[in-house]
Amino acid sequence: MEVSGKRRDPDLDKGSAGTTVYCQPCEEEGKRAVAQGFCQTCQEYMCDPCIKAHKKFKVSRNHIMLSKDKMPSSYPSTKQSDIGVTKYCRKHPNEMIKFYCPTHSDLGCGDCVVIGHRTCKVDYIDDVSKDFTNGREFRELEPSIKRAEDLLSRCISKVKELFDEVEQHYKDEIDRLRKFRAEINTYLDRREKELLGNIQKMKTEDESVLTELETDCELAKCGLVVTKTELTSCDVSYNQRYVTARRAQKELREIHDKMQKMAGRLKAQKYRFVKDADTEGLLESKMGLGSLDVSEEFGRYIPVPDLSTVTWKKDADINVRMTRDKETCWIISSALISPGLLLLADLKNYCVKLVDLSNRTVTSRLQLPGQPLDVCVLADDQAAVTIFKKSMIQLLSTKGGQLSRGKEIKVSPECRGITSYNNRLYVLYASNPRIEVMTLDGHILSTFQTDDGRQLFKEPYYPTVSASTPPTLYVSDVGTNTVLQLSLDGKVMREYRDKQLIRPESVVEVGPGQIIVCGRDSHNVLLLTERDGKMTEILGQKDGLTQPFSVTFCPHTRAIVVGMRDNNSLKVFNAK
Repeated sequence: MEVSGKRRDPDLDKGSAGTTVYCQPCEEEGKRAVAQGFCQTCQEYMCDPCIKAHKKFKVSRNHIMLSKDKMPSSYPSTKQSDIGVTKYCRKHPNEMIKFYCPTHSDLGCGDCVVIGHRTCKVDYIDDVSKDFTNGREFRELEPSIKRAEDLLSRCISKVKELFDEVEQHYKDEIDRLRKFRAEINTYLDRREKELLGNIQKMKTEDESVLTELETDCELAKCGLVVTKTELTSCDVSYNQRYVTARRAQKELREIHDKMQKMAGRLKAQKYRFVKDADTEGLLESKMGLGSLDVSEEFGRYIPVPDLSTVTWKKDADINVRMTRDKETCWIISSALISPGLLLLADLKNYCVKLVDLSNRTVTSRLQLPGQPLDVCVLADDQAAVTIFKKSMIQLLSTKGGQLSRGKEIKVSPECRGITSYNNRLYVLYASNPRIEVMTLDGHILSTFQTDDGRQLFKEPYYPTVSASTPPTLYVSDVGTNTVLQLSLDGKVMREYRDKQLIRPESVVEVGPGQIIVCGRDSHNVLLLTERDGKMTEILGQKDGLTQPFSVTFCPHTRAIVVGMRDNNSLKVFNAK
């Protein structure tokens, strides 16, 4: 048997009875030795040393070895790809894989068939391999592998993004901890300074009083010494002694009076530092300074299936009409806020709503100053909505599952569609059709209107940024019935058009290389795949769609949610 990649002597392929056959393993090493046997399992000729080695190893010791007088006289002309011998069975290492069970999707040897697939209808690989490799299932394998590679590439890309987010998050939280610690240090330093100042003040006051008392006492004592000297001096007359004695008596009375008064002043403040109970408790607390709250996740990656292979099952509709609504709902746009939570733009009722897919109810409603046209999700529990004829973008807070209004961004008239990427807003204008790239403060960074002098759009409505690597921008253009793919610097990459798509509305990325788009007048939802540039209808009138405007895919619940014109209900379809 000829084994792919092995060197052969051309003369040996003639197959004549007189041809000398040589050891094939030795040929692999550039040696030549006359074959002394033939391994039927491996379909190889071997010399004596190779035969001994073959029987030595556990994996090949039970192979069927034909002696020289029984072995074929020439190399078999059948190629390895044409015979049943493939690889060794994992469950029975001494046996070759020869069968496939379609029921259990199992490959196995004869022992496997006898033991585990006795009642199954199994395929003998040697009989079916040629037709299979020439058939549709085999041809579809390569694009399926490509799709799997795309999914894995997206996962790898997401892992790399998460590495960066983890590193940045690590730095941010350390900064927050150290900033708080610095605030505590500053506060403690200030309080220590205040307390030390109070202690110093008390000490100074006490020292001042005591110094004054000490001075008064020393002066009085000096006066008594002078008086005593005059009274005991022999040189002083009786009259002078008398005068001195009388003065001394008066001074003593005055000294006694002063001493009585001094007794009330002869004291000092006694103070004691008292620990603050809260601070002392902090020292005893095991949670002092703070703790780590791991109640949330960020950047969680949910693999998105290949939607072209999914079958959709209709679920019950979700009623989004509320008592405050005066008109029939028109959900013109929607966006996935978090797992199972959708943000809806209700054009006719001048409001936005939050819908929980798990309990199928509207959990929050926020009135707006005008009619909303498009919504997109931002970082830090924020969202943005374009307001019809108001020349503004309204920022929203979605924190805690409740809607509230934030700041307003003033923009040019006829602002319509909006999406975001990397803290940048991509804003569509139907009049003087263009895209403006701006910061969250409304500062315009660039404008996309033409490419090589060619007008990009006729009547653009909705944009989205794909999850591909690198990311690209998709825009639905109702004026040309197309979906346009642009680079993030405004260069045209591809134009998608299909007769099944009439008046494209919301266009939404669902995963790497997969975009879904509503066809308003074709009453359908189409899947656009980057790998082949095709559009495929996945939902249509047969599924109850009539003039769909908004569509959202939730990878967590594996559901597509569709909003339609003048309809109080959302259509929900689950992946089987």
